[in-house]
Amino acid sequence: MSIFYRIIIILLGLATIYCVYGIVHFKRMYHRVEHPKTEFLVRNPDQQGVTIVEFLNYGCGYCKELQPVIEEVLDMRKDLRYVARPIAFGEGPTNELTMIVLAAGLQDRFWEFHQAFLEYPEVDIPDSFIEETADLYGVDYARLKEDAQSEEVAKLAERNYAAMESAGLYSVPSFMINKRLYLIDESGVPDIKKMLEIVIEAQKR
Repeated sequence: MSIFYRIIIILLGLATIYCVYGIVHFKRMYHRVEHPKTEFLVRNPDQQGVTIVEFLNYGCGYCKELQPVIEEVLDMRKDLRYVARPIAFGEGPTNELTMIVLAAGLQDRFWEFHQAFLEYPEVDIPDSFIEETADLYGVDYARLKEDAQSEEVAKLAERNYAAMESAGLYSVPSFMINKRLYLIDESGVPDIKKMLEIVIEAQKR
């Protein structure tokens, strides 16, 4: 066999290895995004159908607009598995809210704070509202504030940000639905009808 053909065979072998590696890499990436180590981030965990992963921030106006749409879609489609991935961008009050909500998860109240913060009409949420929410749901406020500054909660936030980066997304709100990516841009937040169409389209893929 000539050197030329040997080189061709070697190159084809390397290309095959690269393709296999790429497939395995992306499968692992999708699995990490859809199956966070933090179990309290998953709603309807036992559902095996369509998985919606949402990346969001509690100081994001579009995220607040999208909240009632998501809730109605989840009410209409009980077969959906939903993963919330709160993102903290750098420093600032809105990112402290992400840490507070993640800290609430350590007291089994993630979803209550998640919904309360997204439903709050203003971007800036005062400490008085946070304390009232803690009292409402039986959360230890002093522990909540302490946990929000902890290394454990920082790691939870880092994992969410790493998941968003690995999916190739860099803004909120954004989605991964059955491994397909969706961005909310200047065209605005989808209504219930559009969101259901997106879910059905992703389900067919």
